[in-house]
Amino acid sequence: MDEKKYFYVDSPLYKLECTAKICARYYALFFKKHCSHLGITQGEYAVMDTIVKTPEISQIELARLLYKGRSHITQILNSLEKNGLIKRTDEIKNGRKIRRTVLTDEGGVVYYKIKEISRKKFVHMVKYFEIKEKEFISILDEIKTILTEGETVKFD
Repeated sequence: MDEKKYFYVDSPLYKLECTAKICARYYALFFKKHCSHLGITQGEYAVMDTIVKTPEISQIELARLLYKGRSHITQILNSLEKNGLIKRTDEIKNGRKIRRTVLTDEGGVVYYKIKEISRKKFVHMVKYFEIKEKEFISILDEIKTILTEGETVKFD
């Protein structure tokens, strides 16, 4: 690579950063415009979605997967529970206490309404990922691993 012709703004990491910012901002505006009437925030929806995917997920793991602080996740879970959208129960499994979180019936209605609104809006974009989605996600995961290897990255 010719160092004289290399600019940070042309690098894949910068392009990825810009794309991620645009996606995050666009979805925040989309969510506010099309989903806020359902009474939850985008962050609460992300937590609900993760719970649906992995109901036995711990609060620490939720925070790690969503790049949020543990106290932020606690606030979100408390809000969802207070509003009757999730239910948390303690179970004993292999001698260890496990907190299981599931959507209530009302939570399921809200969750699936938002999922359908999002699907309809973004169906045109999804087609770009279908062919190489696994490869693309694998590359993104590898980049995250490389960037955080040996580093302590916290999100509070």
